[in-house]
Amino acid sequence: MIYLKQIKLFKKIYMLFLRKNLILIIGMMIILGTHLVSCCKEPLPPVIEPEELEPTLELSVAPEGVVPYGEERVVLGWTTTNATQVRVNDQRQVAVKSGTHTIPERIFKDTTFHVQAINVKKMTKKSITIPVGDWTTSTLGLVSYYPWRYKALGISNIKGEILDYWIPDPELLSWIFYYHRDGRITFSPNLSNKTESWSLQGDSTIVENGTASKLKVDQEEMVISYEVTYHGEPAWFDMYYEHASDTPTDPE
Repeated sequence: MIYLKQIKLFKKIYMLFLRKNLILIIGMMIILGTHLVSCCKEPLPPVIEPEELEPTLELSVAPEGVVPYGEERVVLGWTTTNATQVRVNDQRQVAVKSGTHTIPERIFKDTTFHVQAINVKKMTKKSITIPVGDWTTSTLGLVSYYPWRYKALGISNIKGEILDYWIPDPELLSWIFYYHRDGRITFSPNLSNKTESWSLQGDSTIVENGTASKLKVDQEEMVISYEVTYHGEPAWFDMYYEHASDTPTDPE
């Protein structure tokens, strides 16, 4: 009887032990099972990012060759591949694959532009220099480079034949006219302290304060003419100018 009681007591103790540790045993089995499953899985392959492509860049300029002095609206063009942005002199452009940038200001000397074609991390950079001719290569330069003074006055007919020609008095000969390349006209103090405007319409017409006149100009002489009536016939009143000095009107 004592032996049976001992066996029953042992069973009670064992069952109590199992109930208290059942949660712990189940948790350990779950952890062990998860570990076994994870050990059996193959490792994921490493992620290899695609190699970034090098951008390419080709440049062009219009007009081609040497640009006349004071040329405006010169156009810089480009084509690219593998680029996400284009910068001209560090200014981001809208067009990327193929585009143009118009230079709004006149250029008076050789001018270099730096262009970048940019991908994510890689960049291709090129520079292009626009060669500019000297002041004799454009009508704008011939008019504006040096200041002018009167040389003579005259009358010519519609055919261009000189009908009268004379030297003005010393006071008029002392007046100096500055045709600035930005479109202003200024004068020597003994003439006026006002500022007027001028522009060109082609190579044979000059507009001064809104009035158009005929123009002929070269490296030595400028003739500005407006229409008059002479002895009842249509004619030209001609104003002949020569350079007033060898100092440029607008020093660089």
